[in-house]
Amino acid sequence: MSKRSGFNILPALVAASAIGLVAFSGGCSSDPSTGGAPASCTGLDTTTQVGATISAFGTAAGKLQAKAAAVEAKWLAVCNGINKDAGADFSKTTAAEACAITNARVKSALDKGVTVSIDIQSDCHADIKAQANCQAACKVDASCDVALKCEGGKLEVACNGKCDAQCDIQAPEATCTGKCEGECKSDIAVACAAQCTGSCSDIKWSGTCDAGCTAEFSGSCGGNCDGKCDGATSTGAACKGKCEGSCSAKASGSCSAKCTGSFTGGCKADCTGSCSASGGVTCNGKCSGTCSYAPGKVDCTGSCHGSCAVTTAPPTCTGKLDCKASADCYGSCNASASADVSCTATAALAVVGDADLYNAINAHLGDLKDAFALTFALKDSIADIAAKSVETFKAIGDVSVQGVACLGASVSAAAQASVSINVSVQASASVQGKASTK
Repeated sequence: MSKRSGFNILPALVAASAIGLVAFSGGCSSDPSTGGAPASCTGLDTTTQVGATISAFGTAAGKLQAKAAAVEAKWLAVCNGINKDAGADFSKTTAAEACAITNARVKSALDKGVTVSIDIQSDCHADIKAQANCQAACKVDASCDVALKCEGGKLEVACNGKCDAQCDIQAPEATCTGKCEGECKSDIAVACAAQCTGSCSDIKWSGTCDAGCTAEFSGSCGGNCDGKCDGATSTGAACKGKCEGSCSAKASGSCSAKCTGSFTGGCKADCTGSCSASGGVTCNGKCSGTCSYAPGKVDCTGSCHGSCAVTTAPPTCTGKLDCKASADCYGSCNASASADVSCTATAALAVVGDADLYNAINAHLGDLKDAFALTFALKDSIADIAAKSVETFKAIGDVSVQGVACLGASVSAAAQASVSINVSVQASASVQGKASTK
């Protein structure tokens, strides 16, 4: 299961949408001994269809509650870090308050004519083995054939042999000679047309070059500016505002000359170093994300979207399973696996006219892109489990007294996860102004 998304800061802020928070009572905590499920789920009879389904839901709710809380804490740290470096209040103790301060700082800059843009590309994948193990515990109806009832061609098999369909291999840095969804690192120039870190052969670029820009530059300059600084003539002097002309070092903006040093940003030509694109890029190197091969790969050691000669785990349905009770159980497994999501993300920052703001955001860009990626990777799964109630499971069959106790705690955990992720979504809107998902 993967999520690929892009986020763009627009040149004007918009107010974050009002997010309704779910009221809940305390008393629900995750128990590591039950795989993240609330303690009251211990002792469920998982040999029954209803028991297995409730257990999977409890595990998903507990794991997502913990993950959402961790992401909310990450937003607090990121916004307070930016605020401190930008000279703003960094004493807030909640993500909502801290990111509101960040929002005010960015809005103040935009009101003065400063241009702020961030392009974040992320590729997120859940742990297919953990998902398959969870689904193996689900009780499948006799009339439900997973291979036949998994809609949308979303059936995957953990494979260790020949795959007759597309093979996806995911590893922290897998050797790849296929299509890389994530970041491709290569000593060989690849056609990138996306986010490049290293060197770009393009003579026109938007991003950051540590060696500066020698022609038609417009943006923030960390060296000396020759041309105009905030509209006034500049002859090789330091420029705190917008530089137009040429920049001797740390040029962040747009340029019409090849970057001769280390480059980070959008590249529409050959990239040597690392290239990341949400639509994938042909790779001949190391892929941080998922490397996809055409049908027929003999040594497929990942996910096979068809028949595999040697399987290492039960089939996984990452789409919609058209069997009522099994679908609820499988859906919880999908949500549970998303709590173990791993993401690769790249970010290109450009701030024109406010060097202090650029430096403050750039210092925390790594944590910022990770917070964005995790927030948008988790929000849909959390919304799915938060929409379930005790009545949802009573419709499947007879819910025992133990099942009711587990469901009560699990529904509360799901509500807490919803509160946390909504805070993170709101925090992301405060930082970036507006997001678009590709």
